[in-house]
Amino acid sequence: MFIKSVRFKIILWYMLVLALTLAVFSVTLYRNFSQKLYGDKDDILQSRVGGVVDSIDTYWEAERLEATAMGINPEAFSKINNINFAKIAQRWVEEKSDDPDLLNIIVQIFDVNGALIASSKNISNVSIFSKKALTSEFQKKKRFDTVSVELSPGSEMTLRMLTMPVVENNKVAYIVQVASPLGSTIETLKNLKITLFLLLPLTVFFTGVIGAFLAKLALNPVDKMIDTIHQITAENLKLKITIPDTKDEIKRLADTFNDMLERLEKTFSSQRRFIEDFAHELKTPLSILKGELEVALKKIRSTEEYETILQSNLEEVNRINRIAEDLLMLARFDSSAIVLEKKPMNLTPLLKSIVDDMTVLSEQKSISMVFPAPPSMTIYGDKDRVKHLFINLLDNAIKYTPAGGKVNVSAGQEEYFAKIAVSDTGAGIPENEIDHIFDRFYRHDKSRHKPGFGLGLSIAKSIAEAHGGRIEVKSRLNRGTTFTVFLPQINSTD
Repeated sequence: MFIKSVRFKIILWYMLVLALTLAVFSVTLYRNFSQKLYGDKDDILQSRVGGVVDSIDTYWEAERLEATAMGINPEAFSKINNINFAKIAQRWVEEKSDDPDLLNIIVQIFDVNGALIASSKNISNVSIFSKKALTSEFQKKKRFDTVSVELSPGSEMTLRMLTMPVVENNKVAYIVQVASPLGSTIETLKNLKITLFLLLPLTVFFTGVIGAFLAKLALNPVDKMIDTIHQITAENLKLKITIPDTKDEIKRLADTFNDMLERLEKTFSSQRRFIEDFAHELKTPLSILKGELEVALKKIRSTEEYETILQSNLEEVNRINRIAEDLLMLARFDSSAIVLEKKPMNLTPLLKSIVDDMTVLSEQKSISMVFPAPPSMTIYGDKDRVKHLFINLLDNAIKYTPAGGKVNVSAGQEEYFAKIAVSDTGAGIPENEIDHIFDRFYRHDKSRHKPGFGLGLSIAKSIAEAHGGRIEVKSRLNRGTTFTVFLPQINSTD
């Protein structure tokens, strides 16, 4: 279902993140643009109020100089509550009513009590001078306000207003208010808000559509992989996923699937071979048991004959039991269920004891066994398991070495490992079979005339790996084989 697909979740999250990002961007843009417009408006008002004050002061100064020349006392020309100043202010406003710089500016002049003494527009009946603002002016502070005034019934205007006191002799002489309509500013911000409101969802929607297309394009190799995986069964594990010509996560996923399929193929093949070989190994002892029991039941036999048959049956039962025990051991190694009783141990005397025991078998085949005195090597291991490991290797070497041959055991150290090599002069192992030599029930002697079950090397490898070591094998046809065991020495593990 598309809604539950990874593709849909990616697109949904992408659209949500984009919507949040655009929303933050839109709010930030709107606030910054609004501050910029109001800031520009405030700068204009501040410039205008400065011009108004300078012009009025120039008018007033001219009157004062003329009066002084006529002998009038200059102290009579204080601006504070002076009726002459009110007349000059009103015259200045009337003269400047057509000034281009003041066409969109409302200028009002108040006395110290907040009474209007001059105005550039016919808005004398509108009170836009608050008591709070009046208090601020007497504190000699300018202030900006945004106010709405009703110029006529049903006609309202929003103004940006600057109120600034004019100080004379450290006292407020009069108050100037300049105001400018905010109609164009409000309309501009309104249009920006609508534009952002419409663009945000449209941008998110169209980006989501494009994202869906790109996601389909990007995940197309995954769909092909799914189709290929649906075709894979136990019978055609060799079928591989097509590797895309990229270096991204999809390629890594395809490589991982192919590696998994390769491992599964090896596992199925190994299990198939395991079942076939196990059935083959059981077939012989079971056939012998069945045959001997059938013979024993055909007629009454002597005690000696029954004893011989039972002894033979016991040997076959022991053989089946050994196969079961070896398989159980390997299964426990595979599942990490086996517990090793590791202790510090000197490997040298253990190797000598094993070689001495195995010499009895080698002498029966006229095979000489050589074991030069090795250096002392201490490992941290399970004595019984390590002994089992080297017995299996020596037994395998004796088994595949012809009469008159030689088995050589050498020991030494390599870096942090104790290194023990078991070499024989047998027929060797073909190169194409080296990789399978540690597989269960695998024997490169296809005739199966050699004794054993083909589990010894698998057990030896599992024991070595359980101790943190490894086994390497080198072989040349008609020149013999060498198995080399590496076990960590105690000073590299503690």
